[in-house]
Amino acid sequence: MSLLAYTPLIDPLPIWSYWMWLIVPLSAGVAVVYKSIKTESMREVPRKALVTTLWIIGGMAFAAVALTAIVRLLEA
Repeated sequence: MSLLAYTPLIDPLPIWSYWMWLIVPLSAGVAVVYKSIKTESMREVPRKALVTTLWIIGGMAFAAVALTAIVRLLEA
């Protein structure tokens, strides 16, 4: 029997070619929630969340480069 509805845990979405770009909304969501809790004024949240998002993405990029270098060093 064929279902016309999407079943999330049975039929995954075809995002295999661009899954790494999902770090942008994930880090933005984490930054907004974190800064909403830690900041005294909600007027400051967008700017501080943007800075935190960039820090998260930069940290992940640095970790990716460092781990790639370590793996290539160990392969040689």
